Amino acid sequence: MSNNHPYKIIPDRVIKLAENQIFVFGSNTEGRHGAGSALFARQYCNAEYGNPQGRQGQSWAIVTKDLNKGIRA
Repeated sequence: MSNNHPYKIIPDRVIKLAENQIFVFGSNTEGRHGAGSALFARQYCNAEYGNPQGRQGQSWAIVTKDLNKGIRA
């Protein structure tokens, strides 16, 4: 497998972000960051509970699940 690509490979688990890094995570339509990467973003990257999308501290939320319909986007 070649490593000639423009992307930076990160460790399996993010421990700390550099000042110029943003953690991108999947959110739900209600912005309830209660599990998985969304919870990590809320606890460690200043994601705002109740805010479903956009820049939040050192994170960026992208809506991937519609809680009203119970499906993923």
